[in-house]
Amino acid sequence: IESSIVESSSDTVIIDLDVVSYYPSVAIQNGFYPEHLSPVFCDVYAELLQRRKQYAKGTAENAALKLALNGVYGDSNNAYSVFYDPKYTMSVTINGQLALCLLSEMLIDQIPSLKMIQANTDGITVQLDRDKLDQLNKIAAEWESLTKLELESVEYDKMFIRDVNNYIAVGVDGKIKR
Repeated sequence: IESSIVESSSDTVIIDLDVVSYYPSVAIQNGFYPEHLSPVFCDVYAELLQRRKQYAKGTAENAALKLALNGVYGDSNNAYSVFYDPKYTMSVTINGQLALCLLSEMLIDQIPSLKMIQANTDGITVQLDRDKLDQLNKIAAEWESLTKLELESVEYDKMFIRDVNNYIAVGVDGKIKR
């Protein structure tokens, strides 16, 4: 991605699509677990994810459960962790990235005027004509049905981009994401 400023207009909109609780969700929906553990791992992981969804973003409870969920995944690549299993780590990472590539491909193929702004670990950001929003939502729903992953979306007014990891996005609600 090149440094740029992207702005919505009366004709276009910037939409950020992220997978809800990306790493845990990919593991749960695909039945991935550290090999030395059992499939019960996915049941417990799913229960933690459902518990997290009960709390609003920004609350201490949500943050604590997010840390617990993501910490398990992160520790799967830590040789000193009880969750260590490189095969599990790569299974989650590669399948998640392939799923996002599929979403990107579906959007690009079916909405030719769509502009891919960026793709990162857990989502993508696109710019498209406002009259194509229903089509984007339909494609996103189809992708969710295929992958069993849940997307959340945010509409941005502007993005100031240095690279995929360094940007400022201004939401239509005025909230700033860095």
